[in-house]
Amino acid sequence: MDFRTVLVVAAVMLAAVPAHVMVEAGRHSHMRRFDVPAYFAFGDSLADVGTNNFLPQATARANFQPYGKTFFKKPTGRFTNGRNIVDFIAQALELPFAPPFLQPNASFNKGANFASSGSGLLDSTNAGKVNPMSVQVQQFASLKATLQHQLGEQKAEKLISKSIFLILSGSNDLSSFLGNPELQKQLTPAQFIASVIEAYKQTLLAFYNSGARKTIVFGAGPVGCSPFARASNPTNPGECVEAANQLALGFNAGLKQLVDGLRVSLPGFNLVLANSFDTVTAMIADGKAFGLDNVNAACCGAGFLNAQEQCGKPVPATLPGAVADFCKRPSKSLFWDLLHPSEVVVRILFNLLFTGDGTVAYPINLKALANL
Repeated sequence: MDFRTVLVVAAVMLAAVPAHVMVEAGRHSHMRRFDVPAYFAFGDSLADVGTNNFLPQATARANFQPYGKTFFKKPTGRFTNGRNIVDFIAQALELPFAPPFLQPNASFNKGANFASSGSGLLDSTNAGKVNPMSVQVQQFASLKATLQHQLGEQKAEKLISKSIFLILSGSNDLSSFLGNPELQKQLTPAQFIASVIEAYKQTLLAFYNSGARKTIVFGAGPVGCSPFARASNPTNPGECVEAANQLALGFNAGLKQLVDGLRVSLPGFNLVLANSFDTVTAMIADGKAFGLDNVNAACCGAGFLNAQEQCGKPVPATLPGAVADFCKRPSKSLFWDLLHPSEVVVRILFNLLFTGDGTVAYPINLKALANL
């Protein structure tokens, strides 16, 4: 689908979003619209709400200013200026923001968030520092046992079957491959993607066998167009890294095949594939159509494209002359920091996932999934 088609789809879908979807936390009506008792989130920094704050070895953190500035008014561990996609989904389902699974004394009766920034579907991605998907799957199994003890086996099974599972993972695996020349000598891009998709399959099978019946998997965005990728581009500094985007497209194609296959082979497994690649590509091509003035540089950071140092961190001596920058209008920027979108962009992506057609949510959208 070309970017003009995406623009038309986006305009139509955004206009059609029901007003209640935009409701802020704490302003829900007494009548719940969806019979979804909880949600469980897994993945990387696109879904993390503070897991890494509890991991001593984790260097990927966002527990300092100005992260969280726009919505929470303080850093929470989310890698954006406000809410991430998991938060918007929680609000639409009229559920509270699920706490990180590692948060002491938290209640998980309405969901839990296992996502760990920097993690991947493969154990080798950021090994030893964060919780890869295999650990997150084990943690969910532990939580299921706790829920069975607290609620009784039958009630716990019903809660899990009606809950929505969200998985945002794979981008860090792709980045690790691109940054590892030795691995590239051993595996072709297609072979590497196949290994990641196999890991995804095992993850989905584990959740299905645990009772999950409503699951959303998120494809990779155009990772080669992040400010970090642009600033690090060795051949054309400032331009998108095409090899990275091609790897993401290959991953997304493999993920669609996996979704199609599992929907057939696993009875009652309602799997949805969320596609952000086309929408973000459209934003990059014509930011003004989405109300964006800046689609290349990070809103917050330092150095070339604000992408040579993480948002909120002191400028290192290795960047002479660079100054820490924080744009005054993050709602006009596609990227909040060197890798992650701003809240306004996440909101657009959520709206399309909630009410969009098969080009953004395949084969059904989130609203239809929640109503099943």
